[in-house]
Amino acid sequence: MVQGALFHRLSVLVVLGLTCPTPSHADSAQPAVSSLPKEVRAFVSKRDDCDHFRGEASPDAHRQAQIDEELRRLCTGTDAALARLLKRYAKNAAVQQALGDYELNIERRR
Repeated sequence: MVQGALFHRLSVLVVLGLTCPTPSHADSAQPAVSSLPKEVRAFVSKRDDCDHFRGEASPDAHRQAQIDEELRRLCTGTDAALARLLKRYAKNAAVQQALGDYELNIERRR
């Protein structure tokens, strides 16, 4: 009986450890989006939405058409915008860090 209770407690701790969010080192190193210039914040928002739809596909033709439309709306122009922002804010470490993980030249791959 004691072994069963101990196993149950350990199981609960493992489950809680797997489901409770913990701050990652990468998250703490990212600059607060609200501290970035307005045009950078706008880019981050649009590009995050673009990247979301880049990861979607549907066997349903109607849904795929919706996804394709969102890709056109959200992704078109982001390659040039990213390059422009990286150049404009070349000496701003927070902007460089915020934009540094975005993949370059995504529009040719769609």
